Amino acid sequence: MIVSRVMRRWLWFSGAVATAAAAPFVAPHPFLFNLLIQAAVWALLTASWDLLSGYTGQISFGHSGFFAIGAYTAAGLAFHLHVSPWFGLVAGAALCSLVGLCVGFPALRLRGHYLALVTLGFAEIIRLVAQNWISVTGGPFGMHDFGTLPGLPAAPLAHSEVLYLVVLAIAAAAIALALFVCEHTNAGKAFRAIREDQVLAESHGINIKIYKLYAFSLSAALAGLAGGLYAFSIGLVDPNLASPLTSAMILGMAVFGGLGTIWGPALGAVLLFMMSEGLRFIGVVYNLIAFGAVIMVFVIFVPRGIAGLKLGRRTRISRRDATQSKQVGAASDSVQQREVT
Repeated sequence: MIVSRVMRRWLWFSGAVATAAAAPFVAPHPFLFNLLIQAAVWALLTASWDLLSGYTGQISFGHSGFFAIGAYTAAGLAFHLHVSPWFGLVAGAALCSLVGLCVGFPALRLRGHYLALVTLGFAEIIRLVAQNWISVTGGPFGMHDFGTLPGLPAAPLAHSEVLYLVVLAIAAAAIALALFVCEHTNAGKAFRAIREDQVLAESHGINIKIYKLYAFSLSAALAGLAGGLYAFSIGLVDPNLASPLTSAMILGMAVFGGLGTIWGPALGAVLLFMMSEGLRFIGVVYNLIAFGAVIMVFVIFVPRGIAGLKLGRRTRISRRDATQSKQVGAASDSVQQREVT
């Protein structure tokens, strides 16, 4: 039963990725591919946040900072040092992993809103550095003309198609890695134990310091990878990547998708991003209002998000089965008592 459930989960994931890869080719258009590329990047970024906050319970408002570091590192290496963008992606993720270790040290003592404030301050520091270090980051106007991923076709439509498939493949592989770590390793079990009760987890021999740092490092690396993909697919990075609005959007997408599932926040990010971009034709203000309204409705009426709809059904089935088992057990006990009498 457990094996079949695991296989079914990965089959659903593989089917979703295959559908996402094939769907835009029904009506290929560069604008559509550009939207889907950004949706894939947001899915990876939101899934990386869920690994830290949804599974480990370490609430972070600083993931926009890791996102910006990854984007500026990848773009800066290509622009200033003419390094291959592929190396820039790896370097951005590695640097964010190292920074995540440094930022993770406050998490060893802080939790809740105290940790959230520390991470929010970290993201604001990154934004101010990006805005004022003009010689390296380009200042308020950001960086551009640093190229894209090499080896792609020159024709606009073919370029968009191949770039979308590459970004989707990398994002899907990174999300699959996060899902595997959280669901099929001892680290994932430790993450959930820390989220539920740190004192109890430590009393059972779990080294909460190591696992907190592990969660911060891996989560930051995935966010940095998302930043690098964003830089080479959009062609522009600016200080707004590290703004509080970016962190708020990450949090809203994760809540909409369902915390503590990895795939839920990734799906929520895709749906909310596409909805927000679709409403831009009505007006920029209206799409932000709709984004906030959806989050409010889900927080009030569906607090466990999209993933909670499926998990809630499974929970109801489990409870119904347990109730039926208790009823059968009680009936058999009464029969045995009558036979003894």
